[in-house]
Amino acid sequence: MIGAPPETGPATARPRLGFIHRNLADDWGWLAGIFLTGLGAKFFLIFRFGTPLPFQDQWDAEARGLYLPYLTGKLTFSMLVRPHVEHRMFFTRVYNLALFLLNGQWDGRLEMAANAVLHCAAIAGLGWLLVRLSGRNLWPVIWPPLTLALVLPFAWENTLGGLYSQFYFLLIFSLLTIWLFGLGRPLSLCWWLGLACAGAALFTAASGLLASATVFGLVVLDLLKERRIQRWQLAVLATCALIILAGLLLKPACPETIPFKARSAGDFLTAFGSNLAWPKINPSHRLPWHVAVNLFPLVWLAGTYLRAPGKNLPAEKMILGLGAWSVLQAAAAAYSRGAGGAVPASRYMDSSSLIMIADWLSFVCLLTCHLRPSWFRKLALLLAVVWAVDCLAGLQKLSLATWTNSILERSFEQQLWLKSARAFLATDDPRVLERKRVIERLYPRPEKLALVLRNPEVRAILPACVREPLQVTQTDAGDGSFVPLSAAGTHWDAPSGPGWTFRPRTNHTEGKFESLPLGPSRLPYLEFPVAGELSAGSISFQLVELATGRVISTKLPPMTNQSWTTVCVKAPMGKFKIVAAAAGSAGEFAFKEPREMGRFSYWTICLLAAWKYFLFAGLAGLLVKTGLSSRRQFARMETGFVYRNPDDSQLLQG
Repeated sequence: MIGAPPETGPATARPRLGFIHRNLADDWGWLAGIFLTGLGAKFFLIFRFGTPLPFQDQWDAEARGLYLPYLTGKLTFSMLVRPHVEHRMFFTRVYNLALFLLNGQWDGRLEMAANAVLHCAAIAGLGWLLVRLSGRNLWPVIWPPLTLALVLPFAWENTLGGLYSQFYFLLIFSLLTIWLFGLGRPLSLCWWLGLACAGAALFTAASGLLASATVFGLVVLDLLKERRIQRWQLAVLATCALIILAGLLLKPACPETIPFKARSAGDFLTAFGSNLAWPKINPSHRLPWHVAVNLFPLVWLAGTYLRAPGKNLPAEKMILGLGAWSVLQAAAAAYSRGAGGAVPASRYMDSSSLIMIADWLSFVCLLTCHLRPSWFRKLALLLAVVWAVDCLAGLQKLSLATWTNSILERSFEQQLWLKSARAFLATDDPRVLERKRVIERLYPRPEKLALVLRNPEVRAILPACVREPLQVTQTDAGDGSFVPLSAAGTHWDAPSGPGWTFRPRTNHTEGKFESLPLGPSRLPYLEFPVAGELSAGSISFQLVELATGRVISTKLPPMTNQSWTTVCVKAPMGKFKIVAAAAGSAGEFAFKEPREMGRFSYWTICLLAAWKYFLFAGLAGLLVKTGLSSRRQFARMETGFVYRNPDDSQLLQG
């Protein structure tokens, strides 16, 4: 048996804030393991494929709709809640504006990293909630599906898109609504907080109303179970209905999304089936039994819940709420994006992954709490193994397709976006923004993007990769060994903008470069594009503060090929000059004018480069915690069923 009785006694009789704090302290190792493992995996994806350059909807939702009004003093509350396509992304707008103000610069990669923290914290918090409702001894079987949902790249669009925090806010407020509003004691503090979360969910994405629809369904399930109705249940049903109605009224008409909607009942059912069959979503392999396999554990748990004699079963209700919310999200995606029976897009798969989590937890709950005959438990265990094998096979196939197709295609598109943006900023010619395929354009409408990029306010906040560089002019103090890239006739694929190169000669193997004063920098870091064939220490590259004479040395990485990379250095306080010197062992070396970079942009680069430490620390922590608890868990497998302390549910009621 997996479960064991939770601790009982006076300390848990009436839980208070100290009770919650104490249990968080007991669970911090598991929480940190899930959080760090997911963060390391997401940081790797962003480090390898992320770009600081905003793209697609970001130019409309952020540049035109948020930053320009803020910078010109015209931002109002109504602008924060006005619709973007079908969504009212109030929390995403406030969140991205806060990141922009902290950094002093618009950076899509910073938004991606912050979104990763948000998602990992949400899933780790879900794990804590589930073990508080089910028993801390279940951590070893609860963390694997949660970690898989974070580590695997099936929802890569959300990870590699700065604007997609809306789906994480949708997840957070929906989970809080189901927990606090759906399971909390009516009119308690937690219940009111849950009601506030239900309202907040309407301002995350168009499907935010489905959290209240889930609570409505949980109340109906209780009515079927108890076969009587109470006044507070009527009040909850009426409140949910009002929130759902408000969500429908807040949803704007959006003609541009009509082509993506399901055009017939056949389209809807096909797309809905694909969504419910997740992760088995191959368009050429949509077998109905995959849908049955996914829904069977939830249906079994729902039937068991209806027949169970106890009234206080919060773990079962929370699991059923997760499953019901995922099914409703699948239906919403099938309706709004189901043209031609389309399979779900990657950005909707974070919601789809909750079906996997709810299915696994359904089996765990059934095995540890409800199935008493030994043969029945063995049958359930066999079905759980079959389900797990089928699910893992689907995850493997989906993840492999993501790595080999979708992410590589996005990487190629990002290179085109960067070239287009740099070309336009250098030439002011809108034709360079046009591509045959719309997805390869930085923004679907090049003429509108050109107007945005011509705005001086926007140019002043662009990320370093396309920002106007600080102008560098070489003095006469050099010895002529550094020459402009254009004069050198280099064949390197150099980024746009002026640059200088050093090429050793047989009779002249040393060289020096010195610039006229430049700056001061408006942001605290500078990014230098560099390239060459260098051994460590063969080039001295320094920034010298003119006012104080302080020297800031730049550590150049060893380079073995003629490809461009970037090095970041802290900007001097005032005006400064660049001094470069090549030693006798130096090979070819080139650098270009520096571009300013925000503090949080620099810290993001450092954190993303350390992805492996987050990943390995998280995995090690989870494995150590699992190993320490395994002996006690397996020793209790044959002792009986889990006793769930009813007082644990008071965590919901406060």
